[in-house]
Amino acid sequence: MRIELKLDDDRHFQPGRGMLITGKSGDRDVQVEFFRRQHGRCVLKMRGIDSIDEAQRYVGAEIRIPSNELLPPEEGSFYTFHLKGCSVYDKDEYIGTVSDVLDMGSAQILKVDHNDDETLIPFAQSYMKKIDIAGRRIDVDLPEGLRDLNK
Repeated sequence: MRIELKLDDDRHFQPGRGMLITGKSGDRDVQVEFFRRQHGRCVLKMRGIDSIDEAQRYVGAEIRIPSNELLPPEEGSFYTFHLKGCSVYDKDEYIGTVSDVLDMGSAQILKVDHNDDETLIPFAQSYMKKIDIAGRRIDVDLPEGLRDLNK
C-alpha cells in the first residue's frame, strides 16, 4: 500500500508492529510486514493483505496506532494531539483552549475555543512563541486582525 505519512519517525513501522486500519470496509487489526520509502513515497505492506484487489478496499482508510503505543517523541518534540486542552495566550491575554488540531493538507490549524468564540490559528512557527506541553500552555503572537477574521 502507498500511504501518506503523518509521523516523522519510521520506527513506528517496524515489522511485526500492530496497527488498526479504519475505513468504509470496517476496522481491521493488522501487523506491519515491511515499510520503505521509495521515490519520495511511503510503501507499507501489511500481513494478510496480499493482493492489489484486497489493498484497494482500504483506499482512503486511516492506519492508526494507539496513543499509548507511540514511541516517545524526541527531546523538544511532541505529537500534535498533545496540544488539545492547552490554554492559549497572546501577550498574556487568554484566547481559549485548543479543542482540535485541524489538518488542512499543507498546514495545520489550531481550533481554540472560549465560551462562544472560536479562533483559528495557523500552526506556524512565526505565531507560536512558546509551547509548554507539561504546563498545558501555548503562547502566541498573533497578527493584528487575525482574531477578527473568525467572527
